[in-house]
Amino acid sequence: MKVIKANEDMWIFHQLLLEDVRAARDFGLNAKSNFALRTLYRTSAAYIEGVTYQLRLVCLAAHEDVSNIFDANEIMLLKEKCVGLDKQGRIKERESFQSLKPNILFLFKCFAKLHRLDFNPNTSVHRWASLSEFIEIRNSLMHPKSIEDLEMTENKNRVSLEAVEWFHENLKRLYRECEAADIANT
Repeated sequence: MKVIKANEDMWIFHQLLLEDVRAARDFGLNAKSNFALRTLYRTSAAYIEGVTYQLRLVCLAAHEDVSNIFDANEIMLLKEKCVGLDKQGRIKERESFQSLKPNILFLFKCFAKLHRLDFNPNTSVHRWASLSEFIEIRNSLMHPKSIEDLEMTENKNRVSLEAVEWFHENLKRLYRECEAADIANT
């Protein structure tokens, strides 16, 4: 089954990205510099984005194995596609990329659905709101337009820590609840 391989790959990928985050954090503790902080932010963003994408791949592999898990709209979103019409009235598929925050929620829910579970990440805490600010920080670091984009502040540090903690804690809860659901359903 394709989903087993995709899940194994996701775990390896997840562990590699976590090792990168830990190494960047440790580097920052020793090198205390703006470069070290920027490296940690970029690495943390890669962790969030990479693991989120891996969840997508697991869901797509599961869909290939068992085609009735997701409805047509979910499949289109998982494939990052949308449809429209060309000038001759023919249906054309196009790329459709979603914003990171709603995409995280969607993929957490889809991954849970594979395990016959309804999962709702905790979006009522302030750390969820920090994720939006973290995404802005990440974008300004990846596409800097001014010195301010590259400056590290206590507020940016706090926001980044809260965002990564929110993602990591909700992801761990997702995995735990999926594992418990799998055990209950066997």
